Amino acid sequence: MKRIIVMALIAASPYSHFAMANTYSETKPTTDNDWDKLLTAMSIVESGGKANIKKLDVNHRYSYGCLQIQELYLQDSGLGYKVDDLYNKDVSFAVARAYLSRYARSYEKRTGKPATYEVLARIHNGGPRGAERSATNGYWQKVLSQLKG
Repeated sequence: MKRIIVMALIAASPYSHFAMANTYSETKPTTDNDWDKLLTAMSIVESGGKANIKKLDVNHRYSYGCLQIQELYLQDSGLGYKVDDLYNKDVSFAVARAYLSRYARSYEKRTGKPATYEVLARIHNGGPRGAERSATNGYWQKVLSQLKG
């Protein structure tokens, strides 16, 4: 109860942007709406929210759709979709949610910590152990900016 009151007071203060950053770094998406908010923010960072995009990355691998999902990520999701299906936003979101949920469980088991919005975004960007790679911090800051915006 005390934490809720403190969070409400911080949210109403001029420093509310700090509270928001901590909230996303400390909480897990649990509802469909939470997941949609996270995946939408990630899609804006990845593709400007455009679904019909195919890009070649620095490692000469293609990424597809609004979340710029690569073929191995797609296969790892276990959902059985094909690359061309990723041009559909709903499919991209389903694939990402399956992939991220899988590796969120691994992260939680390995670290004993919750797979927060931050952890999930960093896994999306850096692979199954992406939350533990400093190279994914910049990506998280971009996603966080979209979440707060």
